[in-house]
Amino acid sequence: MEKLKNSIKYNFLNYTLIVELVIIFLLFQLLTDGLFMTTRNLSNLMLQGVTCSLIAITMMLVIVTCNADLSAGAAIGFIGTFAATIQVASWNTGMTFVMVIAVSLAIGVWHGFWIAYKELPAFIVTLATQLVLRGLNLLVGGGVSIGPVSTEFSHLGRSYLPGIFGGESFNGLSLVLTIVGIVIFLAISISQENKKIKLGLVESNWKKKGPMIVLYAAIALAVASIFIFYLGFPFAIIILVVLVVIFEFVVKSTVFGRHVFAVGGNSEAARLSGVNIERTVMAVYILHSLVVGLAAVVFLGRIGQASPTAGTAFEFTAITGCVVGGTSIMGGRGTVIGAVIGTMLMASLDNGMSLLNLGQSGQFIIKGLVLMLAIALDVISRNKTG
Repeated sequence: MEKLKNSIKYNFLNYTLIVELVIIFLLFQLLTDGLFMTTRNLSNLMLQGVTCSLIAITMMLVIVTCNADLSAGAAIGFIGTFAATIQVASWNTGMTFVMVIAVSLAIGVWHGFWIAYKELPAFIVTLATQLVLRGLNLLVGGGVSIGPVSTEFSHLGRSYLPGIFGGESFNGLSLVLTIVGIVIFLAISISQENKKIKLGLVESNWKKKGPMIVLYAAIALAVASIFIFYLGFPFAIIILVVLVVIFEFVVKSTVFGRHVFAVGGNSEAARLSGVNIERTVMAVYILHSLVVGLAAVVFLGRIGQASPTAGTAFEFTAITGCVVGGTSIMGGRGTVIGAVIGTMLMASLDNGMSLLNLGQSGQFIIKGLVLMLAIALDVISRNKTG
C-alpha cells in the first residue's frame, strides 16, 4: 500500500503539467459550450501564445542558471517600436532585421557584463533595463502607435504555409511536413534507444518505451491537425518548432548545455570542474536576447504596428510558463519543451478567460494563483528528490 502511495505521488509530480492541461481544456470546453476546442480558436490561441513561448525557450536557460530577466517584455516593446520606426522610414526588411539583431545583441552583452562579470543581482540589473527600455520606447516612438510595417516584414508574424493541395479547410503542405517530422522523430528516438541499450546504459524494454514513443508521435499529430484542418502552419509556429528542436539539441547534446545546468545546479562545483561560469552566463544572456529580438519581430509582424504598451507583462507570462512547465526557480532543472507547453498553458488560460468575458481583476487573481501553485509544486518536488 505504501509503495502504491509513493508511486502515485511520484507520477503526480512528474505529470502535473499534463494533468493541468487536461483539466483546463476540459473545463473551458464545458464553460464555453464547446467553443474553446474548435480548430479556429485553438489555432488562434497558439498564435497568440507564440511570442511568449519563444521568450520562454531561453528564459528557461536563464532561470536554470539561477538568474532572471525582468526586461524581456520591455525589450519586445522597444525593439518593436525601433523596427517599426525604421520600417516607416522606408528601410528595407533585410536591414531592419540586421538592426534588430544589433540591438538585441547589445542588450544581451549589457546584461551579461553586469550579471556575469560584475556579479550584480540579475533581478536588479534586468529591472533597471526594463525601466530604461520603457523610457527609450516612449522616446523613440513619441508615445504613439507606429506603423503599419511592410507586408514583407509582417510575413513572419501573420502568414501561413501555402497549400499544395486540399481546400480552404485542409492544408496539404502542412500534412506533408507533419508526416516527415514524425518519421524523423521516430527514427531518431528508436536509434537513440538502441544506442543506449548497446552501451549498457539502459535495459531493453520496448514494451514500455515503444508505446511512449508512439504516444508522443500521436500527440504531435493531434496538435499539428489543428493547423492542417484550418489554414495550415503559420510561419511563427514553424519558427517556434525549429527553435525548440535546436535548443533541445543544445541542452541535451552539447558541452554548453551541460555547463548551463552545472552552473545552476552547483556553481562552485562547476567552477572546480573547469566550467567558465562568467562566459557561460554571458552566452546565455546573449542567446536569450537574440531570441527575444526574434520574438519582437514575430509579434510586430502579427500586430502590424508598434505601440507604447506592447510587451507589457510578457516576461511574467514567460517566467510563469517556465515554472509551470517544470523549470525550477532555484536553478539547475528545466526543459525546453516543458517551458513552451507551460507558456501555451498560460495562453490557454488567457484565451479561455477572455471567451468567458472574465474581468481583468479575475484574470490577474487566477494567474497569480497558478504561479503560486507551480512554485509550491516545484519546492515539494525538489524536497522530495533532495
